[in-house]
Amino acid sequence: FLKQSTCTILLQKGSCELWGLELVQGKPHILTDGGFKLAFFTWHGCVLDIECENLDIAYTTDETNCNIAYVNTHAQLEALRDQAAASSAEGPRVLICGPTDSGKTSLMKILSAYACKLGRTPLAVDLDTNDNTLSIPGTISACPVTFDALSFETHAVAGIPPGTASSLVLWHGSASQLTKELWKAQVTALASKIHQRAKGDAHERASGLIVNTSGTMQGDGLDLLLHAIQALSITVVLVMGHDRLYSMLKSKVDTDAIKLIKLPRSGGVVSRESSFLRQSRIRNIKRYFYGGLVEAPNAPKRVPELTPFLLQLPTDQITIYKFTSISLSASLLPVAAAQTSEAVQLEQINLQDEGAAGALQHHLMAVCHPRAVAAYNQSGQASDLYLAGVAGFCSVERVVDDRIHLLSPCAGSLP
Repeated sequence: FLKQSTCTILLQKGSCELWGLELVQGKPHILTDGGFKLAFFTWHGCVLDIECENLDIAYTTDETNCNIAYVNTHAQLEALRDQAAASSAEGPRVLICGPTDSGKTSLMKILSAYACKLGRTPLAVDLDTNDNTLSIPGTISACPVTFDALSFETHAVAGIPPGTASSLVLWHGSASQLTKELWKAQVTALASKIHQRAKGDAHERASGLIVNTSGTMQGDGLDLLLHAIQALSITVVLVMGHDRLYSMLKSKVDTDAIKLIKLPRSGGVVSRESSFLRQSRIRNIKRYFYGGLVEAPNAPKRVPELTPFLLQLPTDQITIYKFTSISLSASLLPVAAAQTSEAVQLEQINLQDEGAAGALQHHLMAVCHPRAVAAYNQSGQASDLYLAGVAGFCSVERVVDDRIHLLSPCAGSLP
């Protein structure tokens, strides 16, 4: 665990991997901004040099049975991909589930890296709005993973990988509060877009999906998990070391059509405190706007690889919506009244109201595509906006004198 520090990792001898991605021998890998929990694995032994300003704990263990299970799982998935490629069918659609801090994200990275080594292009899908690995917090996302896009720094940091221009991101609006109806609708919409994408790419179709989920399992959590399995047409469910969840799913899903596999929980899995998760979310947002830190000519220290742009707009040239309360059910409506509103609604924010405008400071906003805005203006259906992929994100710096100041990842006007 590296707190607010810079860490240099160097493989001196042997072979070693971080969540399926091999380290290059003799090449220093530098991690900055601290707050990492990393697990390195070696098949035949290695010498690993770690230099860190503030290293909290480091240890070694020979309990690696779970890694063998993960490799065997990869081999089985690869056999399914070979069958799919031979018959122009869809490859395995894998969903990883389990309690919080059980190694779900690590397994998704391992399986993705192993598949990419063999020339596959699996579609990674992250449904965890709390700590999304493919986008910023508060989103659900999908992104094809290629070997060229993998790097040690990206693999170590739960952030946005490079080369993700083809990623699809839906804005849920909150990292801590999940709205059941909104999440279900967005997962269904995401599944539909994934299905359409797979039709046009036989190689990606045969590579399949690898889906990461949140750690909620009780009550609504199980209902949401079952919805994701159905919506994404999951064919393989991997349960991370939880007998009760495995038994519940076994009684709920069609085991003839869906392979249900229980995997051991890695001994290297550790609990993440709320402060650690908060730091991770802040780092991912920062990486979206500033990128990672890179070496620069004549610079005494590493500098951000991206330069965000401060955009100023008159408040009458921008429209901002927020998710609002769920509409009334038909049983609560007045007599003879019909329920015409959607389950999830949008409310326009009055930027002329100083209180409402001031409350936006330091908030993230999703930027909608013009096509989605045009569809919403024509139909009046809020789903035209929140079920469409977003163009990107901006951060509200301040609202003063009828002008809104936005931090944008690139120069130029908004779409």
